[in-house]
Amino acid sequence: MHQKFLVMSDNHGNTTNMKKVISKYEGQLAGVIHCGDLEFDPESLFALCDCPVWMATGNCDYIYDRDPETVFDLGPHRALVTHGHRCDIRWGSEVILEHALEMGVDLVFFGHSHRPAHLYFRDKNIICLNPGSIALPRQFEPYAPTFLLIDLDEKGGITPTFCYLGRMNKNFHSFEVPVDVI
Repeated sequence: MHQKFLVMSDNHGNTTNMKKVISKYEGQLAGVIHCGDLEFDPESLFALCDCPVWMATGNCDYIYDRDPETVFDLGPHRALVTHGHRCDIRWGSEVILEHALEMGVDLVFFGHSHRPAHLYFRDKNIICLNPGSIALPRQFEPYAPTFLLIDLDEKGGITPTFCYLGRMNKNFHSFEVPVDVI
């Protein structure tokens, strides 16, 4: 049985787009993953979702007393959700790889850069995914709020689909993010 997971990050207190996306996939999700900089009470996010929620706290979530990262099982994968600011993600991928190895995970979800990314460390078989920002995008194409859908198949295979909110944030569209094989 396929399972679908929604991954979001960096809404910085803006709940409008996040609520639209959660509402669109209501009843279809096996889980929601938030990569931090929520900037509102996490209990409000839990209340919006009819499925498990895993989250990290970001550099702007300092007022919430929560663990900065969460490790969890996603099918056969050991996954980590982190914001990315502690891994210097804006300056390269070496630290996030080291952190994944240290945490014993093969799948990492991160935010902080506000730019979608798909990293694959071939020698270590570690996948790192950044959904971009659901509110404040910093990439040029598409210049729109972004999120990520993960399809998990029966054999544990992961298919990421990067999405953006279209004109007036009314429609959702998928787009390609090239895999950066390292």
